[in-house]
Amino acid sequence: MRAEFFYRKPLKKGESKPAFGVKEPDPDRPDHKGFMKEVFNAREEDHSLSESGFILLNHKSEINNFYDDKEVTEIYYNEMANLVKKKTGATQVFIVSHITRNEAEAAEGKRLGAHRLVHNDFTPNFKQTIQPLLDENGSNPSRITVYNLWRRFDEDGTDAPFALCDSRTVSEKELIPTDLFNYGKEEEKTETLADENGFTVEIYQSMNSDSHRWYFYPKMNKDEVVMFKTYDSNEKPFMPTLHSAFDDPTSNENASPRESIEVRAICFFD
Repeated sequence: MRAEFFYRKPLKKGESKPAFGVKEPDPDRPDHKGFMKEVFNAREEDHSLSESGFILLNHKSEINNFYDDKEVTEIYYNEMANLVKKKTGATQVFIVSHITRNEAEAAEGKRLGAHRLVHNDFTPNFKQTIQPLLDENGSNPSRITVYNLWRRFDEDGTDAPFALCDSRTVSEKELIPTDLFNYGKEEEKTETLADENGFTVEIYQSMNSDSHRWYFYPKMNKDEVVMFKTYDSNEKPFMPTLHSAFDDPTSNENASPRESIEVRAICFFD
């Protein structure tokens, strides 16, 4: 199918480094432009974390209510840490935050909705961000990776699906480092890295590239999880798994509004 993806416009000459989180974003998104892209069915191809940057996993959670932050942090974090350890062989896995999204509640201003901008959560500067965590644990890992794990739990699994760009089709020339301020504040539950005011991370926005090849998993259910790589200290240069929600033009307008949860897993390897 073809769908619209919103990319960052190229920086103008002399334009300062972009930033989010300092002021309310302009809902008209003047710095972004929509491009029509072909979105391929990822269920019809084989993918891997080491090549395309993402995989689909089957996992049945014991969680009864994904909106219960206490239940999520006490049960789901352990579930996801164990899943990531099994898939990666990491020595240590830290689940540091989660976000629940609900399209219906977002329309009422009560919760975050699907994020429809092409981006990656981190850049190679991530190592500097977690240095306090390394110092606190006396850690000097040989490799650090970050994986996001995304699950939807609405009934129909068709509204505002989640797309991933094959990392092999991404290059440095279209990536735009961007500061994200107040990361971990309010909408995220972050145990390790953020205080009450959040902290600052550098993310990637991306300009459009005709080389980008987009995928999604149609009709995901609550027993499926997309795991994708957002940082790897061993990759030089690091090519991110760009991602974005999009609007499926074939989705039934009466489909259940998208509900989803995502967590981030920081992995240390000896």
